[in-house]
Amino acid sequence: MAVKPVLLAGLLGLVAVVGCSSQGSSTPGIIAGESWVRTTDGAERPEMTAVFVNLTNPSSEDITMVSADCGDVAMKVELHEMVMVDGEVVMREVDGGLVVPKEGHLHLAPGGPHVMLMGLNRELPAGSEELACTLTFDNEQEIEILAPVKEFTEEQDTYHTHEPSED
Repeated sequence: MAVKPVLLAGLLGLVAVVGCSSQGSSTPGIIAGESWVRTTDGAERPEMTAVFVNLTNPSSEDITMVSADCGDVAMKVELHEMVMVDGEVVMREVDGGLVVPKEGHLHLAPGGPHVMLMGLNRELPAGSEELACTLTFDNEQEIEILAPVKEFTEEQDTYHTHEPSED
């Protein structure tokens, strides 16, 4: 089937516009990769889990992840870090967000910073689904990630220890 010249010219014009639009952005934003969610299978506290992801910041400014939203899977979503309290490593909510350093990386991983999902409304068996989460940054960038539910077999006892509440 022959393509009509007018249709071909229109398609080529559309390709040219789409190709140029990405070059017009002023500063690069965060790049996210290798996201996953820890399964609740066999977890000591199956009412909570965590989302992990690798973040890259190619820009010349620090960019801070200020929040995450993973839909209705959990009653509460927080950004957490691991800190030493009274000689024990515990997790706590990060005040002000997680900084992705300029021209650097931030790895949200077990035993380190992560997105904490608390008050889960369902179990998350390994291989069962991919959670859709939106990560929001202080530069107004939002990134949609799909994080598959995976098993984590090297979990340490201190992984679920939380800093005492000030309430």
